[in-house]
Amino acid sequence: MKNTLTFVIPAVCGVIVDVLSKWVVFSQVRVYEMITLIPGLLNIVRSENKGVVFGILPGRTSAFIVLSAIAIIAIVCIYLWSDKSNTKSNIALGLVLAGAAGNLWDRIWFSGVRDFIDFHLGNTYHWPTFNVADSLICIGIFLMAITSLFTSKRN
Repeated sequence: MKNTLTFVIPAVCGVIVDVLSKWVVFSQVRVYEMITLIPGLLNIVRSENKGVVFGILPGRTSAFIVLSAIAIIAIVCIYLWSDKSNTKSNIALGLVLAGAAGNLWDRIWFSGVRDFIDFHLGNTYHWPTFNVADSLICIGIFLMAITSLFTSKRN
């Protein structure tokens, strides 16, 4: 049971934090409004992505919904067929699942993904806006990679 919770809790909490953060920002921040959190580094800006990563292939919402659903099913299957004793792997898969589900929610209800985190270095370099779900996916994949590199193989 404990091992299942290390997958389910990050997944459920991640989706809740993602959906709530988008709701707060998109209900409080006007279109084109920018809120500076850390000058020269971090802003809140409302942005919508109708494509996939960095806005590539816009206008294919139905296809992205299907692909996202397939990804979620694949993540759950990977978890179900994996060695559930590795807590870090369970958490990592839960985070990736949360991110995929959070962005799927947006695609279904808003026909695109709502982004708002604007990371930049001064006035010269701006990373494309992203959201909590995107962060969860990246953190989960990073955790999986680190876990894979530093976990010894069992005989």
